[in-house]
Amino acid sequence: MKKRIAALAMAAFSAAGFLAASPAVAATADKGPPYACASDRYGALFGEGISLTCFDLPGNSDIYRVVAHCASGSSYWYAVGDWVPVGFGPSSAECHGALLSSAYVAGYHVDDY
Repeated sequence: MKKRIAALAMAAFSAAGFLAASPAVAATADKGPPYACASDRYGALFGEGISLTCFDLPGNSDIYRVVAHCASGSSYWYAVGDWVPVGFGPSSAECHGALLSSAYVAGYHVDDY
């Protein structure tokens, strides 16, 4: 009986650790999309994604892609979208987490070519 109580206590403690780390990452500030661009965040399996459509970029850029800054707990990484011509379909990047933790889009930037 003592082993079961100890196992339940450890499971509750580890679950609280996963839940406590996630909101701190989601609180980062986002500057918003560049001028003449529209962004949309959406939910994905164990994570979040961002879709960005640009109709004009500064400079003489013909194609662009969105780069999502992903975060899950204390892990950070980048997810890149496909190259898309300016004025056409969206470039989308998705952050996927593990089975017991989800990933969030903490920020993003636009690469142009």
